[in-house]
Amino acid sequence: MPTSTSTRGGTRGRSGKSGGTTSVPRTYKNVNQSFQGKINSFKTLYQQTTGSARFPRPSTSTLNTFANWINKGAVIQTCTSAQLARWARANNVTWNSSNPTTSACKNVLTKKFGKSPIKACARTKSGSFMVATSPTWKGKSFKFPAN
Repeated sequence: MPTSTSTRGGTRGRSGKSGGTTSVPRTYKNVNQSFQGKINSFKTLYQQTTGSARFPRPSTSTLNTFANWINKGAVIQTCTSAQLARWARANNVTWNSSNPTTSACKNVLTKKFGKSPIKACARTKSGSFMVATSPTWKGKSFKFPAN
């Protein structure tokens, strides 16, 4: 019969692992977030190399360039063509939704967010865009808005 011990957050089995989320001590919070951002960014690049593709995959040199951006501290985020079209309309930037290019993507993003957080853009195998961004912008963590 397995034994369990009571803890503040709930019960733990013999393995010592609790069933909920892992708490991170305050002193490690920033480094934890940095590691998690890098892991998620490399997962995004890995996903481009596996499975079926509706659009041409990024080239190996493009993937290596994005990996180098990650090693320099950037994070990889994705945005859809529809998001870019909305941001282009809101910022009066030309956007050709029938044939979006990476340079047009970068133009829309730099017009919306400025030049400093946007490092590089590339098309993904699903037709959306992956963007290398700085992890922070104006002193806060940087993520694309949902809409």
